[in-house]
Amino acid sequence: MDPYKSFFIEHWLLSAAFMVILILLLINEWRTRTFGIKGISPQQLVDLLNHTEALAVDIRSEERFELGHILGAISLPEASVHTSLKTLNKHKNKPIVLVSATGMLSPKIGKLLLSNGFSQLYQLSGGMENWHAQGMPVVKK
Repeated sequence: MDPYKSFFIEHWLLSAAFMVILILLLINEWRTRTFGIKGISPQQLVDLLNHTEALAVDIRSEERFELGHILGAISLPEASVHTSLKTLNKHKNKPIVLVSATGMLSPKIGKLLLSNGFSQLYQLSGGMENWHAQGMPVVKK
């Protein structure tokens, strides 16, 4: 019997977990490519904030924003993005980095911003969970 086939049969649970993780990664990659928003790491976000006039836009709820956010970020909860586009219009020519809790919501909001003329859009890969995991600082209101 083929050694790979034998391994998959003997370790079916491990193989199933691997397949689930692989599928989730592919779905995430597909979403990112479909919505056309480049993911950046926390280190790349710090570089953008320090060397350009980039703006971090936190799309989490106001409560989560107040518990801890990136220095200089503005709060624009997902629920109010449609009504608050005017707030962002003055930043159309700047790089904008969308920050959500896990990075899963950013492509949806990014698509809305792209359709409204924003061109330099990024998302924080892994969201604030990744930011915290990398030991990056937060500001509390």
